[in-house]
Amino acid sequence: MKKLFLLVAVCGVFVSANAFAQSPVKAIGFEAGYVSPDINNFEQAENTWVAGVFMDFGLPMANLLINPFVNYWESTTEVDPTTDVSLRDVSVGANVKFAIPTASVKFQPFLAGGLAVHMLNAEATGAPSDGENKIGFQGGAGFKVGVSERTSAIASGWYNIVEDVNNWSLRAGLCFNL
Repeated sequence: MKKLFLLVAVCGVFVSANAFAQSPVKAIGFEAGYVSPDINNFEQAENTWVAGVFMDFGLPMANLLINPFVNYWESTTEVDPTTDVSLRDVSVGANVKFAIPTASVKFQPFLAGGLAVHMLNAEATGAPSDGENKIGFQGGAGFKVGVSERTSAIASGWYNIVEDVNNWSLRAGLCFNL
């Protein structure tokens, strides 16, 4: 699995470097929000917060962007009075965003989808932690609203499909056009 992670990471660097060479970075930003993990065989997963950073690289085709990102969330659940179970997910990946054309210059809806490597780590009170890397797919939609010449507010909803840890999230943040 570590070899697969390394291969995906190297490919991601080359894809991002290629996109950067063809077109400058269009924007950078950060998001935070609410995530609801759906963990197989564990019905008591607690909803929690998610935070992340992203960049938008332009593509030669109009209305398409490559969107590399890093996201983090952690959920701790009390199983019984003496045992807590904690699950952490750090995801590194890229989406392709399609900006839906509108008549408004300030309002920009989008659809997106992509894949990521999820570095999952589970830990229970008094037990050693157990971590593994898994490939996941995600899809989402949202919109960007210009608040100034170079700054936009962004809101989005996402669904992530990872082998045992699917989740959905609602996020909001700021995007700074470069």
